[in-house]
Amino acid sequence: MRKKIEIRKLFSAYTPDQHMKRDIGVGLAITAFAMVGIFAVSLAFGLIEVVGNGFNAKTILFYTGLILVAAGWEEFLYRFILLSLLIKVLKRPWIPLLLTAIVFGAMHASNDHATWLSVVSNGLGGIMYGLAFIGTRKIWLPWALHFAWNYVQAPLLGFPVSGFEVEGILKLKLLDHSWLSGGLYGPEGGIVGISFRIVVIALILLWINKSRGSFKNITQETPSGISQPPF
Repeated sequence: MRKKIEIRKLFSAYTPDQHMKRDIGVGLAITAFAMVGIFAVSLAFGLIEVVGNGFNAKTILFYTGLILVAAGWEEFLYRFILLSLLIKVLKRPWIPLLLTAIVFGAMHASNDHATWLSVVSNGLGGIMYGLAFIGTRKIWLPWALHFAWNYVQAPLLGFPVSGFEVEGILKLKLLDHSWLSGGLYGPEGGIVGISFRIVVIALILLWINKSRGSFKNITQETPSGISQPPF
């Protein structure tokens, strides 16, 4: 019985709570909004052109499963395992948050068409998901944020995602390949994408403050809180 209780406590980040449904909904909405904003700005400034569209149910179903699993795996590895472990060792979350963001950015450096700017941007992605995990102590918000960012970006809007071409519903022609748009790496590798990452971070903090109270108080709790599993 004790062993079962310890395992359940260890995986408490994956147990449902009263916030789970709202966290998932808000997470999906935040990054979907951000990616649509990136699309609108890119279109308005002539960085992309829509040259067609097409819906293939099998393709969409495939990418839905693929991105759901990929986002879930990365959140399990970088937030649930690495970030939790570092917080448990170092007690406070800010240095672990920065370290895991650096690792997350660096792990994308070998992707096709990666640049130093895309590494910085992916590092900011690590900050986004790490803040969501620290602020909720659950996997649901960062997983939803991560999924919607990639899903709306590629299978729906037709952007490249982290250097990979994806067959989207919209067919885009990339008119700009500079630091502004991110070019063939995708919008997360450019200034437009980075700007919206900052917006996402602000919205995450607003949601955590609204749903859980002050983010500052959450990160300053006693060992019965932040330093216990999942941290």
